[in-house]
Amino acid sequence: MCLSNNFEASGRDLITRYAGRNGVEDALGISVNFFHLDCLASEVRLNVDLDVALTVIAHGCYRWLASHLRGFDKAKPKQLYRRFVETGGVVEIQPERLVVHFDKRSHNPLLREAALDRDSPAVPWLRGLPVTFTYP
Repeated sequence: MCLSNNFEASGRDLITRYAGRNGVEDALGISVNFFHLDCLASEVRLNVDLDVALTVIAHGCYRWLASHLRGFDKAKPKQLYRRFVETGGVVEIQPERLVVHFDKRSHNPLLREAALDRDSPAVPWLRGLPVTFTYP
């Protein structure tokens, strides 16, 4: 049974539209399960609108990262975080750039191949410095 106030739409249209919305909700649900703001150690409850907006932005960032890493285009955000984002290293601020020195990891060749810093624009809130990566 479908309930709708759109009397013009056919049953098929309503079911197709519902299925599409359900897919979006499922994708957000998977993302929220991994990196929603309630995972942070905080007693402050944030506005739901901000929570959803940041979740969608984070999901987009993980999808962007996945699209640049060979063989990981269908990887879930949790897997990308574990293998690539949760990587130790040192950040060095030099006069002409900000350098991220990654610790040695088995996935560094994939990061190097992706060249995520190749066309890195200057970051305004980092005094206009570009970000570059180095690998051991």
